[in-house]
Amino acid sequence: MFPRNVATPRPRPSTAAPAVRRAPLLFLAALAGARAVAAQGTLDGFVADALRASRTQRQEQLAVARADAQVSEARGRFLPSATVNARYSDVSGHVVDIGSLINPAFGALNQLMHANNFPTNLDLRLPLRQETTVRLAQPLFQPAVVAAYQISTNLRDAQNAERGAATRQLAHDLRVAYLTSRKAKQAVAIYAASMPLADEAVRLADRLVQNGKATPDALFRARAARSELAQRQSDAQRQLVDATEYVNLLAERPLDAPLPEFDDAALGIDSLPALEDALAHARAAREERQQLASATGAARAQRRLALSSFLPAISVALDYGFQGNEYRFARDADFTTTSVVLSWNLFNGAQDAARAHQAGYEAERLASQASVVDRQIELQVRAAHQAAVVARAAIATADDRVVAARRSWELVRRRYEEGMVPQVDLLDVRAALTAAELNRLITAYDYFTRRVELDRAAALYPRTLP
Repeated sequence: MFPRNVATPRPRPSTAAPAVRRAPLLFLAALAGARAVAAQGTLDGFVADALRASRTQRQEQLAVARADAQVSEARGRFLPSATVNARYSDVSGHVVDIGSLINPAFGALNQLMHANNFPTNLDLRLPLRQETTVRLAQPLFQPAVVAAYQISTNLRDAQNAERGAATRQLAHDLRVAYLTSRKAKQAVAIYAASMPLADEAVRLADRLVQNGKATPDALFRARAARSELAQRQSDAQRQLVDATEYVNLLAERPLDAPLPEFDDAALGIDSLPALEDALAHARAAREERQQLASATGAARAQRRLALSSFLPAISVALDYGFQGNEYRFARDADFTTTSVVLSWNLFNGAQDAARAHQAGYEAERLASQASVVDRQIELQVRAAHQAAVVARAAIATADDRVVAARRSWELVRRRYEEGMVPQVDLLDVRAALTAAELNRLITAYDYFTRRVELDRAAALYPRTLP
């Protein structure tokens, strides 16, 4: 909702056009801000903040980032590479010396010409003392590079699907834990409201026993009822503390931090979808199916990687550099070579064929799991949907019980105020109303929990993965 106390500026001829152009942007910004504020006051907003703060989610994000980096590494193998190679060697011993062949010939020429026109001390031992080159290489036909890239992309997709599944599970755990804490808190309030009546029942039974109008067993029953009520209140208080600490643990908050309060409308419990819609959404969005498909694709790419050894690998390389017995970088000392390099593994003991068989068997195994996973997902969705339907139907029965118990309480209380019924009957009716209210509370939150289970099974929540 937009504030009403913002004065509308008076339009001026010189600024009317820019103001009109800015109006849609201002409206969208205000709308986005309003949605963000609205989300902060709901359980959805609380869960979204918890997911962003979760260390577990941070670990999953780092795993996805690592997989992205591996994809970038595999993609880089398609690009040319440039390397600098330098060598300086101290040549000694019996090596090839071309100078030993040329020097005598030059000496003979000098004798014939009676002049020292040709050097006779050439040092042409191979290899030359230094060689410095820059190599630029580009793969032309590399099946292994293509297969490695496909493996990395499939593994990246599988890691991303695993992150999505972990996010949905964490969101489910947060919602269930919050609903458990809220149910326990309301149960504590109901028990606390009933304790004064239980105390009054003990006092009344004690007076009746002292006046000889009741037997001691009436007092014992009253005390037992009060002790049972106190025990249930203590159990509810313990459940409240445990659930609150668990929510704070998942949300990366201090364990003793109080939880925000949301009404039923802010719990994010949507209307129950049709079974077919839930099944269709689960088939399309469940990360387990995506993860299995990516793992199958990675296994098939692994097989192609093994089979790529049966094909030649072709690359082109360009070398430019300087070589000689001394370092001299000049135009008359440089050289350039262009090479087409072919590598073909003809035989290596059938290792590549064995690796191809292994990857093929793994791909078949993963592919055969697809139908099993689909049936498991369908079973989970059907079971969760049926449980939610039954829990929702039980709410109407629980409401009728509360209405009847409250009506009985009002009638008996009115008759008690008129002196027509004893106090024991009033306390019994009040205990029945307390039991009905607790049953209504448990039934309602049982439906909420079942609905959250359906959201997880059908991948309906979170509505947008962070």
